Amino acid sequence: MALEIVEILKWAAVIFVAGFIGYFGKYLSKLVLARVHKSGPEGAKSTSEKPAKTREEIEYILEKKRMKIEKKRAKSLKKAKSN
Repeated sequence: MALEIVEILKWAAVIFVAGFIGYFGKYLSKLVLARVHKSGPEGAKSTSEKPAKTREEIEYILEKKRMKIEKKRAKSLKKAKSN
């Protein structure tokens, strides 16, 4: 009976250590890959860069935001009057 308990505890410890090593191995590999990806080829431009927006595009975006704010303001005034 005691031998079985020792055997069970031994295998539980082996599994725990294997999980521990696996977890930190995965974490370390992610760190290494992130560092390699970050350094990348020098001089290469990022593909996420967006072209500069024209004045008309900026004005359109600002007007759209103004309209959204005005709509929210009207909605809150309407809600305040109904209460």
